[in-house]
Amino acid sequence: MTLIEKARELRWLIEEAVQSLDDEKASKAPTLFPRLKQDGSLVRAGTRICHNGEVKKAAVDLWDTADNSPDKAADLWETLEYKDGYRIIPSTITVTGAFAKGERGWWNGVLYESTAENNVYTPEQYAPHWTEVTE
Repeated sequence: MTLIEKARELRWLIEEAVQSLDDEKASKAPTLFPRLKQDGSLVRAGTRICHNGEVKKAAVDLWDTADNSPDKAADLWETLEYKDGYRIIPSTITVTGAFAKGERGWWNGVLYESTAENNVYTPEQYAPHWTEVTE
């Protein structure tokens, strides 16, 4: 058996194991998640999939059909609050969701690092509390 054949044989195990990752880690490896097959099978709420290079999470139980894909039924799917292991900065940051000094986050496709402790401002609201990451 070749390595590729062995990898294909074990793919189910990888897809099952990655479901236990937290969202932060999951966002670092979207290609490990299964893709929709459009075979009519049940997709349970909370199941994560790889769709167009991003991890999507089923918001409800649904059937794996073309009409229930994230492109055609976006309300059935949630996008992770992380990208590449960093939080996506929400437009409203609550005290419980404040960014720590040195914590990185995505804003409009740009990675920033918080320069303030307990940062509740977006880079747009108060730029001095953020530095664009250029590395």
